[in-house]
Amino acid sequence: MAERIDDLQIKGYKLIQNPDLFCFGIDAVLLSDFAEASQEDKCIDLGCGNGIIPILMAAKTECESLTGLEIQEESVSLSQRSVELNNLTDRITIVKGDIKEAATIFKAASFDVITTNPPYMNENHGLVNEFTPKAIARHEL
Repeated sequence: MAERIDDLQIKGYKLIQNPDLFCFGIDAVLLSDFAEASQEDKCIDLGCGNGIIPILMAAKTECESLTGLEIQEESVSLSQRSVELNNLTDRITIVKGDIKEAATIFKAASFDVITTNPPYMNENHGLVNEFTPKAIARHEL
């Protein structure tokens, strides 16, 4: 695994990424700027990948409760380790699970703010990467 630690250029936060999996892009940064959350809000990022959006939301808002839901074990590990690296375990929780089962994983009306940066192509469009983690991140598989 060719991991690296990237400086997020905000509050000294860093993110563990693996270029062999899927690295965040400008869309995640823009989404974290667009989303608003107050201190009392409970936030969830569906399909959190390496945890970039919950970590940026922790840097940009006063929101005390952020959850990331991710199906891929490798990405869950990266995001959990990034949360620990930034000493955010009191604010951010990463849960392994499928977005399609979110209603059974979490109680109804558990969150005030929901973000997601879903795959941007369905399985019948574009070139599907042969490497499963990248394919899942980019396509609705």
